[in-house]
Amino acid sequence: MRQLEKLLRRLPARGFGYSTASGGWRSTVGLELHVQLLAKQKLFSAASAKWNDNPNTNVYMVDASIPGSLPRLNPHCVQLAARAILGLKGQVQPVSSFDRKHYFYLDQPLGYQITQQFFPIGKGGFIELGQAEGLGHSKKVHVHQLQLEQDTAKSIHDVYPGYVLADLNRAGVGLIEIVTRPDIETAEEAAQFVRKMQVLLRHIGVSNCNMEDGSMRCDVNVSVYRDGNDRLSGTRCELKNLNSLKVIRCAIDAEVSRQVGLLTAGKTVEQETRGFDARSGTTFLTRSKEAAPDYRYMPDPDIPEVHISRNWVEEVQRTLPELPEMTRERLKKQYNLTKEDIETMINEPGCVSFFEQLATTRNPKRVASWVTSEIFGQLSYRAQRLADSPLTVAQLGELLDSLANNAITSAQAKQLLIEFMDGEARSTAELIKAYGWKVLDDDSLIRQIARDTLDKHPKEVSGYLKGQARRLNFLIGKTMQATKGQARPQDVSRIVKELLESASAD
Repeated sequence: MRQLEKLLRRLPARGFGYSTASGGWRSTVGLELHVQLLAKQKLFSAASAKWNDNPNTNVYMVDASIPGSLPRLNPHCVQLAARAILGLKGQVQPVSSFDRKHYFYLDQPLGYQITQQFFPIGKGGFIELGQAEGLGHSKKVHVHQLQLEQDTAKSIHDVYPGYVLADLNRAGVGLIEIVTRPDIETAEEAAQFVRKMQVLLRHIGVSNCNMEDGSMRCDVNVSVYRDGNDRLSGTRCELKNLNSLKVIRCAIDAEVSRQVGLLTAGKTVEQETRGFDARSGTTFLTRSKEAAPDYRYMPDPDIPEVHISRNWVEEVQRTLPELPEMTRERLKKQYNLTKEDIETMINEPGCVSFFEQLATTRNPKRVASWVTSEIFGQLSYRAQRLADSPLTVAQLGELLDSLANNAITSAQAKQLLIEFMDGEARSTAELIKAYGWKVLDDDSLIRQIARDTLDKHPKEVSGYLKGQARRLNFLIGKTMQATKGQARPQDVSRIVKELLESASAD
């Protein structure tokens, strides 16, 4: 994993910069997104959907394809799929059904995948891209269909030489597959579409969409054509299992470059499935058209059709939260927050509500700063989501109030935040009393501590007086340490600067 991360860091942030318009060539791109649903149980069994528990601990008979076991549809997965298609402004279909997609592989115990190839639960919908996504133009990327399907098991290689191990925890976990129309023309548009899809599905509680752990996986179909020709006239190649926005950009650019190179040399592009090698920045053949399996789709006789009423759809629609576009506009207008703070909060499930419960009676910018900087810093360090943190709105609210009232310093507030996120249940007031904290606001005492600090660091003082401005932060930090964090940073900064100015005058 660390090797892969190093390779990805070497890739250009926005692909290889191949221009599809150069030389009169353009590209056509369509996406297939496989998204794990936030359901507690699997799609067709009551087994836990926690696929990363100890291997083969969340497996029911139907997941392992034990003869005589029958699938039973999880209604929560149907509801999540409906939320997704409604969030995309598409249509929930009144009747949908399941098909068997036959292929044999170790990670597919049934010998087929249960999916919705022909009568999916959702059709239509779109995502709009534009200047907010860094594009110089506006575009609607339309959704062709959204279907429910089951995930495969996990194959584990190289543990025992000559053997492949199977973990069935993931077998049968509920997915939605979102298939776009071929509306996308560049690698950047594709990456921004996926990013915006992540934000939407997280925001409405459908999936966590973490590409790094496989809860969102992306396949890309790419073809090229001469400018002025039919944009669907090129031969399509599929790029499988792209697992980050950076890889999506680079893989599309690399494949477009490969196809243009072939056609420019008078060769033909063969329809095939390919992978992407981050080390070389090129795509490679995994399966030719001739080797492609015949999936032999057929209706699944064990699963009845799904009939959905208009009243049920309207009820699901009523449970949807405000969609991200409206939330962005409202947060900007109501709280005058920066674009960066808004995007950070929208991208974390439950964060906007957390912020707004605090901001109604406090300075919104200060609350946003604490949420996006201090809290998110701790969440990142702990590899944790806000929803899984023990920190409560009441705890952070009391902490911010104590800071605003000068009952604690910012250093003390940050210490308390860490304790709350570690699970501390006592209130801010109780912890202040337990630690015997008192804000040091005696200027004469702070000045004496600062003088002692400057006397102990003559080299840094001399450097600052010679124009080395970076020495100032060191001296302020050392003075803060000497006060044991009980002085306000702004007081320490002011007094240290005054002493240095006095020394300079001397």
